[in-house]
Amino acid sequence: MDIEIMRFDGEQADDADLAAYHRVVQSAREVDLPGAAPKSYDVVARSVRIPHPALGRAGRWVARRSGEVIAVAHAFFPDGGNAHIALAEITVHPEARRQGIGTAFLQAVLPELRARGRRVVEGQTAAFGAGEKWAHALGARTVNATVVQELRVAEVDPSLWEVGVPEGYRLEAWSGAAPDDLVASYVNAKTAMYDAPRGTADFGHPEWTVERVRGIEAELRRNNREQRVVAAVHEATGEVAGFTELWLPLPPGREGIQLDTAVLAAHRGHGLGVRVKARALRDLKADGIELDLITTGTNADNEHMIRVNLALGYATVRSMVEVNRTVEA
Repeated sequence: MDIEIMRFDGEQADDADLAAYHRVVQSAREVDLPGAAPKSYDVVARSVRIPHPALGRAGRWVARRSGEVIAVAHAFFPDGGNAHIALAEITVHPEARRQGIGTAFLQAVLPELRARGRRVVEGQTAAFGAGEKWAHALGARTVNATVVQELRVAEVDPSLWEVGVPEGYRLEAWSGAAPDDLVASYVNAKTAMYDAPRGTADFGHPEWTVERVRGIEAELRRNNREQRVVAAVHEATGEVAGFTELWLPLPPGREGIQLDTAVLAAHRGHGLGVRVKARALRDLKADGIELDLITTGTNADNEHMIRVNLALGYATVRSMVEVNRTVEA
């Protein structure tokens, strides 16, 4: 094959290269995820240029044929208990598929994964789609299933978000950095994510510390992202019992990402999950932040959180799977 695979520096890429990268991503999305909301140029360019603070640094590559970008790839290199994993994604333009390009791409990227000490490569793709079939053909196994849910804000009755707070709790909200008097118990509440289903995937929730939280907050600020958090605080102890997190670009764009939501085991059964998420949505409206879409992913076995999202106006739009195999294999 007359294919050239090379590193891609998103921070240094010019508009033409970013447009070519976006073309591959969106063309593949239209085929692999029919009915999914389009990924705009701005959203894709931002994801390429700006690191993902929760997943570690990324390596990116493009494959060119006769100078034209026909495939793109990235690998995240997380830490915090996940330092043996590379989270990889290879995207081939639909018109260039079934020509061995994805496999050649993987072979070209593997030496860097080995050099970084990564023993497992794991990635996400549409359930029962071409990506899962390709991964299985290479000996990978499906290790987890998730659902993607979307909230199309303008189409949802905001009265769904008018829910009260149970007796014995109050809600605290912040943007940017967690308050000093709550950060330690916020970190403790984040360990409740360890209870969330995740199949047999190797990638797990990181080891949470105050230092890690402060580092992610600083990284988000450096890269013009806003993290909005709503926490349920137990009045008797002053401890964070549960929380939810939203990420927004700055200045606010049209799409937000609903991230972790968790409630400590001792405080479950009070509906705190739905209440912190509802408050986060009310605050967006009160602050005049007009989003078109909020997207979240939930493990397919987490039926409770799926129901919580549906109650707030989210719709389940697709199923995804995680696949993995050892790097040596």
